[in-house]
Amino acid sequence: MKACVREVDTVARFGGDEFVVLLSELTPDRATSTTEAAMVAEKIHSALGQPYRLQLTGHGDTAPHTAIHHCTASIGVAIIDAGQTTAEEAMRRADKAMFDAKAHGRDQVWFSGAT
Repeated sequence: MKACVREVDTVARFGGDEFVVLLSELTPDRATSTTEAAMVAEKIHSALGQPYRLQLTGHGDTAPHTAIHHCTASIGVAIIDAGQTTAEEAMRRADKAMFDAKAHGRDQVWFSGAT
């Protein structure tokens, strides 16, 4: 995921299989910043959707082998104005958007409906 964002952005594990990506220094125009965030979210979604090649060690009678794993990602996006929203509110909106993505079929990017 870090390869999908700029150096000024932040990627952090939030817990379990949840991560937070904070995009800094987006264009002040809301429509443009929403487009920028959508492009990054789709880039992350595409990267996570690539197959993972796993090297598995053998157990008992099973020989070591390679397995291919496919991962899906439900991504929630909240666009906020700096200084206008608390960190807690921003996280609540992004978390709701992620659960909305899951509720609408999973494996997609979903934007928060709140402004």
